[in-house]
Amino acid sequence: MLLPFTYPWIIKKHFSDNKKILDVGCGDGTFMAKINFDKKYEVTGIDLFDPYLKKAGKTKAYEKVLKMDVRKLNLKDSSFDCVHASQVLEHLKEKEALSLIKKMEKIAESKVIIGAPNGHFHQDAYDKNDLQRHQSSWQIEDFQKLGYTCYGQALKFIYGENGLVHNKLAAIGLVRFFLFGLSYLLSPLAYIFPSLGAHIIAVKEI
Repeated sequence: MLLPFTYPWIIKKHFSDNKKILDVGCGDGTFMAKINFDKKYEVTGIDLFDPYLKKAGKTKAYEKVLKMDVRKLNLKDSSFDCVHASQVLEHLKEKEALSLIKKMEKIAESKVIIGAPNGHFHQDAYDKNDLQRHQSSWQIEDFQKLGYTCYGQALKFIYGENGLVHNKLAAIGLVRFFLFGLSYLLSPLAYIFPSLGAHIIAVKEI
């Protein structure tokens, strides 16, 4: 059961009746496990980092996982109902990301769903994985120019790069709980008015 307007809920909502899903940059599979807990979808995950692929393969969220560089994505046109890339584009250079979007649109039979931070969000490498470093930033207008409809998730003034959650006071348990509750209560606003969101979910019907 997913809480309405949370990030996994929004992605699952837009998966809708699409059955065959490609998860581009699947990571360790934790996120897809939240979405595909009911095994509703036949999901193929691709990633380049071996430790993540091993973990993803154990989640039972995937029919199969493949080692593949998303910058060299080479799959048949219209081979999946829906192609999903969550928190992937910002890890690529802008030209690489735009090239990936074009490839995803060819691979998708019905829909492409992309999730990304709303604007700049600094992140260094971690998990001994240099691919975790952020190399680009994305705005709502970037996706709209490509024909995507955008939705927002969480509140940027709370969870964005300079959001309140990063304030020293947020380390206090009660303060952090209050910020979480406030963000959740106002999450429908972020969904409807994506400029308020910390995250962008961009959706395009093919």
